[in-house]
Amino acid sequence: MMRPRRRQLFSLQSGDIIFVPVVSSTIEVLGEVNRGAIYELNPNTKETVCDLIQLAGGFTSLAYLKKVELSRMRPDGSREAVYIDFTADPCEARNLDLVVKDNDRVRVFSIEEQAPRDSVAIYGEVNEPGVYEYQRNMRVSDLILQAGSLKRSAYMLSAELAQVKPGNDVRTIILDLQRVMDGDTTQDLLLDPDDNVFIRKIPTWEVGALVEVQGEVVFPGFYPIKKDSTYLSHIIQAAGGLTGEALIGEAKLVRTRDAVIEDKEYERLAQMSRSEMSNSEYEYFVMKHNSDNVDEIVVDFERLLFQGDSTEDVLLKDGDLINIPKRPGVVYVSGRVSKPGGILFKPGAGFDYYIQKAGGYTWDARKRQTKIIKVTGEIKKRRQIKAFEPGDRIFVPRKQDRDYWRSFYDVVIVLGQLAAVYLVVRTATQ
Repeated sequence: MMRPRRRQLFSLQSGDIIFVPVVSSTIEVLGEVNRGAIYELNPNTKETVCDLIQLAGGFTSLAYLKKVELSRMRPDGSREAVYIDFTADPCEARNLDLVVKDNDRVRVFSIEEQAPRDSVAIYGEVNEPGVYEYQRNMRVSDLILQAGSLKRSAYMLSAELAQVKPGNDVRTIILDLQRVMDGDTTQDLLLDPDDNVFIRKIPTWEVGALVEVQGEVVFPGFYPIKKDSTYLSHIIQAAGGLTGEALIGEAKLVRTRDAVIEDKEYERLAQMSRSEMSNSEYEYFVMKHNSDNVDEIVVDFERLLFQGDSTEDVLLKDGDLINIPKRPGVVYVSGRVSKPGGILFKPGAGFDYYIQKAGGYTWDARKRQTKIIKVTGEIKKRRQIKAFEPGDRIFVPRKQDRDYWRSFYDVVIVLGQLAAVYLVVRTATQ
């Protein structure tokens, strides 16, 4: 199939059978050859590495000919390697020592793999900062080009080139970035391996701050804000206000936090068990653990938007997220009921209806302490609720565990002490 020849003239007919026997011996050729693959060895002749290279289409222009690897499997399953120098063209001599065997592997390395892998780096106000392959005659402007060019915020008056020489101190050169980009070779210097280029940001550069409003407002999306002057109520108003489906009690204001300073003490306590901590250490660990992921700003949206309480208004910052979820069509029942979950809202239905739909109270339900969390976020008792709304929550707490034997024991002790006091007083008064 590699070398097609027209040896016989015949046509296939109905009922003919083509039989391809199972391969017995193979060898793999990979690397810098034109047709790397697994090849079948000819059982009727001794084939050499040269034959396999020729069958694989010969070497590519990137082949490293000084050392071509012939890897051979030993009887114990391990491998040993022989390296052949093809720069002298051993194929002309047809050296019989190069005869290949089953499970051999021929690998031709690339000259690119032998070259030093030097690099340079660029950081700061470029579109794709990072480490890049070093190439001879590369200048600062060439590296900037590879990094996706400058951002609009790049400080054009100066940039820094840090030259790193092994065994020597780092040498920093200040460049005029505008002249670098204009092609002035006195500033657009040639780079050496391991050089670092730093592009600074304009000190006063600031892009307009934005906040995002998601969920049940008339116009969700991004809104610009003014630094230190735009409040939460302003943005809700700009977004057209709330829709009729807004679940105001679950509305959130989420703020991206600044990088947290590493807490070595918390990391140390995280590696310890509770028994190894003192009480003060445990309290600190619990406090840090519970506050580690707090990104939500506490806001009572009900008081802010419906009662006009300005103390709940928050000054917004760039990157804030306002989320107003949609009111569900259910009333949630949780706690000590048989089937806690969401009960489909029924207009006019009362408290008993939703408790019954949830399977009723369990034996350990603390019925009198049941709380209703309104969709607005208010917490009320049962007798204060006249009507339910979609999104309301009913929570039935659990009775406190009581140790009756302990209570009996305490009563006996108290009675005994009272009796002792009575006898002492009686004796003293007689």
